[in-house]
Amino acid sequence: MKLLLIHADSFAYQVKSPATSEREELTEDRKSQAMKNVLVAFCTVESIDEVSPEDVVMKAAQEVADVARKVGAKNVMLYPYAHLSPELAKPRVAIKILQNLEASLSTLGEFKVGRSPFGWYKGFTIECKGHPLSELSRSIVPLGAGAEALRQGKRRMGRGEEAVKERKEAEKVEGRAMEGERFGRFILVDADGSEYEVTPDNWKECPIFQRGQEVYRLLWIFVRNELEGNPGRRVPKHIDYMRKLELMDYCPESDLGNFKLYPNGALIFDLIKDYALFKVAIPWGAMKIQNPLIYRQSVEAIRQLMGEFHERDYAMEYEGETFVLRFSSDPGAFPFVQKAIFSHRHLPVKVYEEVPCFRRELSGELVGLRRLRQFTMTDQHCFCGNEDQAKEEFEKLCLIFKDLMDRVIAKGNWVLGWEGVEWFYEKHKAWLKDLCVKMGVPSFFKLTKEMTHYYAIKNEYQAIGADEANVQISTVQYDVKNGERFGIRYVAEDGRKLPCIILHASSFGSLERTLYILLENAAKDEERGKAPMLPLWLSPDQVRLIPVADRHLAKCREIAERLQSEGIRVSLDDRNLSVPKRVMDAKTSWVPYIIVLGDRELESDKLPVVVREKSGIQEEFRQAMSLPELIQEIREKCQGMPFRPSYLPMELSRRITFVPWGKGRPSPKPKEGLGKPNPSHGSPPKPA
Repeated sequence: MKLLLIHADSFAYQVKSPATSEREELTEDRKSQAMKNVLVAFCTVESIDEVSPEDVVMKAAQEVADVARKVGAKNVMLYPYAHLSPELAKPRVAIKILQNLEASLSTLGEFKVGRSPFGWYKGFTIECKGHPLSELSRSIVPLGAGAEALRQGKRRMGRGEEAVKERKEAEKVEGRAMEGERFGRFILVDADGSEYEVTPDNWKECPIFQRGQEVYRLLWIFVRNELEGNPGRRVPKHIDYMRKLELMDYCPESDLGNFKLYPNGALIFDLIKDYALFKVAIPWGAMKIQNPLIYRQSVEAIRQLMGEFHERDYAMEYEGETFVLRFSSDPGAFPFVQKAIFSHRHLPVKVYEEVPCFRRELSGELVGLRRLRQFTMTDQHCFCGNEDQAKEEFEKLCLIFKDLMDRVIAKGNWVLGWEGVEWFYEKHKAWLKDLCVKMGVPSFFKLTKEMTHYYAIKNEYQAIGADEANVQISTVQYDVKNGERFGIRYVAEDGRKLPCIILHASSFGSLERTLYILLENAAKDEERGKAPMLPLWLSPDQVRLIPVADRHLAKCREIAERLQSEGIRVSLDDRNLSVPKRVMDAKTSWVPYIIVLGDRELESDKLPVVVREKSGIQEEFRQAMSLPELIQEIREKCQGMPFRPSYLPMELSRRITFVPWGKGRPSPKPKEGLGKPNPSHGSPPKPA
């Protein structure tokens, strides 16, 4: 922040007209003000102030108060002034900082404090006293902003990223336990409902971790990551997998954290979206909607919804208006339902949307598919009329998502995290513990004294990768604020318009994170000596046919066409390569069923099938199966899951190569963060 401080005999201003679309509401008491013996603080809020608004307010208040005391001013006038710096903060940030600066100075009780409104043209008159201290300037630099970055004139995002990094390092040095400061209570709830209250110091001693099953080892890792930080044990294996399998890749033509999809990756994403729509949203009773990706920042509801995302937005200027790319589903869903007309007879109202989201995370925090700047979520909202209805729908979603985690991610390979406010937990403790029992997994609750978000309680379905990082796949959130805050109301039986309780739910909080954990699960299998693979219903090629010679090609094509007609994705390796090379290619492509067909198979009704699910890295499992038996097995394993045909030609001779090094060559080192070893956090207990 830049300050020009003038001690004046008198100062007066008069509002003339709007200066920008993003401005403060003009109240009667701020249309004009006049003061005598006043320190006028012309304030320019800069983009660097967005790094730490609280620190800027504190330092600016100290400077202004110190000068006012020195010159003997009895009044202080804060005057927004955009001419002291070329690097201006976003209007909403500037307004908030100026409001907080006014409040901070007022609490001192030493001065009468006035402030002219932001975003308006004003005329003013000033009579400067003319003594040696009557004209001063100050430059406020927020914690961690980095004087060197300012000196070099780095651009906004670069400065912001370095500042935040420096600030985080300072917090580590000062020993700030951020989770401990925000959350006051930590509770572990076992799958049988047993409750254990723990602290950041003694949590490892909790009896729950003496259980021998794998899920308790995962819970230990999750609690450690939440209370002590993610250790970043090693380079995530999924980064190598996603490229070698030609699923996704870095896109140097775009921003960091924005990935491109190859056909097989696009197929997997579409299958996951099909699951979210046809297996979750529609059976639950939701209506599918779709909203734009870009929003006007001048709309009050959008500014409010941005909340914690405002420092990570993708913003652009056009014809004097600031637009932001969609950062979550709420900016679309809330106005959508806000304009709808519904009564108690329609409740609960449920909507579903597939939402591409954009958040400009710090480049040093980007980690493959685990943390990105562009991702897609499958999101649901439920608008309820009362607590009983909200709890009923909350429970339905919890059980639906439990089934999702078991079927899509892997049964026994996830745990539950909860965040909420203490009063809600105590009031509904029996219900919440019963939910944990019904879902059959242990849970970790983090509770605050006061509400810090719109939700009173939320859960997160957490999966743990081979790199020991945890990621949220699904979540259900119980929102008690936004119905009133955004005027989302229903018509009650007596004709009154009452605010809704809103449930926010993401079946897949990020398609990218979902693929991340599926690949990391495969890495776990590889560590155990098993052949890594994707779930059968998501495998791009479910069956690979390899003819020994040209004379076997017709039979392979006949079998392939039969498999395709049965809703099975099949590929035919008709390339002019040796059989061992084609078999190896099928194995490195993680094809679940591989069939090599030669003279013997032409005369037999049995096929020699290499079954990847039962194979190890060193030894393959081969089973003789008839074609109907193979079809039946695949049907049973994929029962109830979505199906789409392949997005690639069936014949491998017609398929192009997207990643030239992808077949066994070492991968180039990506530019984005991969995590660093940190052995100081300890190791989880081994399962029995």
